[in-house]
Amino acid sequence: MLRQARAEQTRAALIDAAAEQFARHGYTGATLARISQSAGVTSGALTFHFLTKEDLALAVVEAGASAVRSALHEVQQLTTPGLTAVSRLTQSLAAFLNQDVRAHAAMRLAYECPGSQPTWEEAWRPTLLHALDLARTGGTTDAELADIELLVGYLLAGAEARLRSGRPVRAVEHELGQLWQRAAAGFSGRPDREPDAREHDRMPAPPLAHGESREGTVRNDG
Repeated sequence: MLRQARAEQTRAALIDAAAEQFARHGYTGATLARISQSAGVTSGALTFHFLTKEDLALAVVEAGASAVRSALHEVQQLTTPGLTAVSRLTQSLAAFLNQDVRAHAAMRLAYECPGSQPTWEEAWRPTLLHALDLARTGGTTDAELADIELLVGYLLAGAEARLRSGRPVRAVEHELGQLWQRAAAGFSGRPDREPDAREHDRMPAPPLAHGESREGTVRNDG
């Protein structure tokens, strides 16, 4: 029993250490020697649990995917029609990628490690489908839903790259919110909202009535 508990602790330590290395250096840059050293175990202990680096990478992706599913529970509970849930999905994922190194590593590995893409997408795709259903209820067309689904993939990849480059998570969340606000203007399911003061200032002035100036006085053209 004690041996089994120790083995589970070693496996968890290896996954955490590997997640750190994969998130920082990518699949190619991470080495098994550095991972075992970071985990405080021998290379023999590492290969006992994971025969290859790909096996270890897949374990990291599974751990990250499990964490993401738990993190998106709140988005799954949303019921408001429109694009709110889709926007919240991308922002929540961006924030969680910064908070949980396993999730960050899982997303990076999804683009670098063969075979890990399905596991990563299965972690957040059910939440995306729920969000798309809400968008459809809000009036978004099927053609627009296909575009939104594609856009989500690009935004998540971009968010991961921005975080990896050192961009603060709050800034990435804010940028995603702005992008969704602008993108929503082109979709049928956009939430109705009043323009803010800056938008009001940018709105074109109504046409002048005959003989009227911008100051509200009547011109005397004669």
